[in-house]
Amino acid sequence: FTNDGATTSTGMPDPGCAGFSGGDVWFTVQVPQFSTSLLFDTQADVMTDGGMAIYTGSSCNNLALLACDDNTGTGNMPQIFLNNLTPGDTLWVRFWENGNNNFGDFDICITIPPPPPVNDEPCNAIPITPSISCNYTTYTNENASSTPNVPAPGCANYQGGDVWFSVV
Repeated sequence: FTNDGATTSTGMPDPGCAGFSGGDVWFTVQVPQFSTSLLFDTQADVMTDGGMAIYTGSSCNNLALLACDDNTGTGNMPQIFLNNLTPGDTLWVRFWENGNNNFGDFDICITIPPPPPVNDEPCNAIPITPSISCNYTTYTNENASSTPNVPAPGCANYQGGDVWFSVV
């Protein structure tokens, strides 16, 4: 896609990230009936420093900001992972160039990520049995979400994406 010739959308508040100065283009996506998570990803082309915001609402004139991102993706391009979405809802995707000074082509895709690991929440913690010698087992936190209603740990630059284990 491209933002060549794009102007600033009227009536929409500044999304608050990624050097928004206008020149935005819009996309919509409907959350599939079989998923509550979506991954919005972008890739550089002529444009090498993008910004992206995701909105929800009942119409394009009544939108609420869900997320805004600058450089989470590859290079200086945005990437947003949203969880706990409602199947059937329409989401609006706003995309612009950081600083509004490099118009051109960019790539965007929206995918349905695999489900989170089985031990994504504390009540589904995987039990680990202590032993005399160490026997490593491989696990993953890929597609794990942040645990609601549990205080975030105050160390290791916690950003969410946790999995749970139990030990007796």
